Amino acid sequence: MRYNNNKNSIIYLPVFLSFLFAFCFMIIPINPALKWLRPDLVTLMLIYWVANAPNQIGVIFAFMVGILFDLLTGMLVGSMGLTLAIVAFFTMNLRLRLRIYRFWQKLIIIMLLVACSQLIRLWIQMLIGHPPASFMYWLSSVSSALLWPLLCMILDSTYRSSRLAA
Repeated sequence: MRYNNNKNSIIYLPVFLSFLFAFCFMIIPINPALKWLRPDLVTLMLIYWVANAPNQIGVIFAFMVGILFDLLTGMLVGSMGLTLAIVAFFTMNLRLRLRIYRFWQKLIIIMLLVACSQLIRLWIQMLIGHPPASFMYWLSSVSSALLWPLLCMILDSTYRSSRLAA
């Protein structure tokens, strides 16, 4: 029995491009007063790809993306890897329920997943001696949830076209 590896490998091009865009977006310097409003695109991309392609994108992939992001941003190596691996695990458990939830319920789940990611990163930062962030730190999860519908619309069209090409 022969397997068509083209279908499995074609998914990685849109995944690679979406994470490349997310990495570029996250390292662009912005005004310090607005940094709290920056959506966490890396976590959003991970949630999308784990929910829509769980056979190809999983916890180990999330950990590797997190390590790459840590190296790119100069954060403590492994902190984002651990964070994204935990978020990927939660997303894999919630992915079937996410499909049947209403629009506002999906936004709440996405906001909670991003907030979970932020909580783990905050906990790690406090363990290494950084002072806790202000309440504004949590605004990123709200802006991420508000960006989710647009991101899904763009990535759905990309994912469908890549699956049709395979």
